[in-house]
Formats: sequence, structure tokens, C-alpha cells
Amino acid sequence: MTRLTPFEDPKLAKPLLTAKPISAIASNAARLSVFSIAFFVIVLGTLHLLEPEFDPTWRFISEYALGSFGWMMHLAFVLLAVSLVSAGVAIFSQVRTLAGYIGLVIFGLSATGVLIAAVFVTDPISVSPDAATFSGKMHSIGATLDYTPVAALLISFALARNEAWRPIRGRLFVTSGIMIVLMALFILQIPGDGQFNPDVLAGLFGRFLVVSYLGWFLSVGFHVIKLRKLSE
Repeated sequence: MTRLTPFEDPKLAKPLLTAKPISAIASNAARLSVFSIAFFVIVLGTLHLLEPEFDPTWRFISEYALGSFGWMMHLAFVLLAVSLVSAGVAIFSQVRTLAGYIGLVIFGLSATGVLIAAVFVTDPISVSPDAATFSGKMHSIGATLDYTPVAALLISFALARNEAWRPIRGRLFVTSGIMIVLMALFILQIPGDGQFNPDVLAGLFGRFLVVSYLGWFLSVGFHVIKLRKLSE
């Protein structure tokens, strides 16, 4: 059972929580999360080469599903959802605060949204909101459910209370902080009237945002694997 150590971290001004042992399931989930997020970025990068007709500065990554290699974009979304779910499984035993549990719930919500985005194909960015198809509307709903940066930040605060995670506490806050900043910049790029054009850099910031997920998920995944090895 989780217990408090007999000392306090003066920086946190709160007792640190001792770590629960990392199970084989958690360790395997961490490996799956690392593989999935890395493969997601590779697939997304490959699509930029295979479908150059989509200007990356203002066209959304979802639009790659409209091209000849659309199946790869569907795969990329599934990989991202798998990474979210498996990361949640990997760190579930390490998160012992309300903020952490909220973060895990948001992970689940984000994964659900990404899967919806994977199933339903987006409309071209030139289509106005009023003319959106059912598939396009469902895709947009799924995309708006992705609050991964918020979840990562909340979970980082929770893991920072855990003694075993102190060595990478700074890395967790830096990577999740970058995600939050990029999410804010991305949101600021969205025009109020929903009309996109080459002067709106939503596509560019959207790409920076999803690629920034890599740093946090790799940090978490590799640390879970390390903790498992130390306990064996």
C-alpha cells in the first residue's frame, strides 16, 4: 500500500509518496506506449513526404486521410490512442493524488476522441462549418476531446509527489509545459469564423503540438521500464 516517507521534500513542502512496485503489465504497457508514440511520429512524418499537396503550415494533419495514403493517417490516430491508453495503464499504480486521477480520466477522454477522429474522416479545410458532413462533424468532435497536454501536466504534478519519480521530475514539467504552451498557441490560431487560409498557421502549430507529445511519453515510458528493472 502507498505510504508516506518519514521525511519531506523541502521544495514540495509536502510528504513524498513511496512508489508501488512496477508490475510486468505496467512495464509492457510502457513499452507499448513508447513504441506507439514513436511510430505515430514516424508515420506522420512519412505522410508529409507522400502527400506534399497538403501545405503543412495551414492544412491540418487530419487531411492526410483524404489523400491516396489516407489509411496511414487512420493508423497514426490509432497509434496515438494506443499510446495514451497504455501510458495510463503503465503509470496507474504510481499516481496517488486527485490531480493525477483527473489526469488519467482526461487521458481516457483524449484517447476516445482520437479514436473517433480515426474512424471518421475529416472534411477538407475549405469546407465551411455550415456545410460540414456528418463524418466531418464527428471528426471535429473527436479532435476537440484531445486534452492530452492538460492530462500530462496534472499527472506530472502527481508523479512529482512520488519519490521514485524525483530523478525525472524536471523533465516531466518541461515536456508537459511545452505541450501546454503549444496547445495555447494552436488554439490562438483558430479563426473565430472557422474560415482557414494560408495566412492562418493552425496546421504548423498543430504539428508542433502533436510532435511535442513525444518528449513526455518517452520520458514516462522509459522511466517505468527502468523502475521495473530496478525492482527485479
